[in-house]
Amino acid sequence: MNSDTHMRMGHPIVSSLIIFCSIIVLSISAWLTSCFTVDDNYFSLAERDRTRFLLFTSAWTIVFSVLYMLFFFYLPGSVLGSVGSHIVFLFLTFIFWTSGATSITTVLGGELNSNTQRRIIYLDQLNALQGFAWVTEALVTFALVAVLIRGIIAARPGSDHHDNFDDRDNIIVRLSKVPIRSLPERQPPHY
Repeated sequence: MNSDTHMRMGHPIVSSLIIFCSIIVLSISAWLTSCFTVDDNYFSLAERDRTRFLLFTSAWTIVFSVLYMLFFFYLPGSVLGSVGSHIVFLFLTFIFWTSGATSITTVLGGELNSNTQRRIIYLDQLNALQGFAWVTEALVTFALVAVLIRGIIAARPGSDHHDNFDDRDNIIVRLSKVPIRSLPERQPPHY
């Protein structure tokens, strides 16, 4: 199998896993946010604010992952379906998930041990939120690395896409010209 076949099969699988884990994080963080808002029973402002940040991050990821799956399937030759566009989206998403997962881990003291933190009311839910935040961060990291490798391979001399480049193009322009997957070959019309 060549790298294009891997990309055609892997992109929907990894994107679906990212969306699935983001929906779980969205559910947990929305429930916690509603409990914190109604009952005012959060342990600290950091706990409340970081849970809200993960709510935003999961919503961001769901919306843009669905959009980029549509770009992947229906606009593979456009700038929106390019490697450069995917890198920008995945890099921002990587930053959001890394900061969200790190911040909720800091609130919980870096542990998943329920015996050491009895003052936190929703500890099991926060532990689940932390775990799924790290899983989603790992999936986004994997996707970012895979897209970076795809871009590096496509930008090398001798690749199928290298002929589309002008020598004066910078790396951003080059990556915006590389589709995330190869375009389907045009079939002659059947009369």
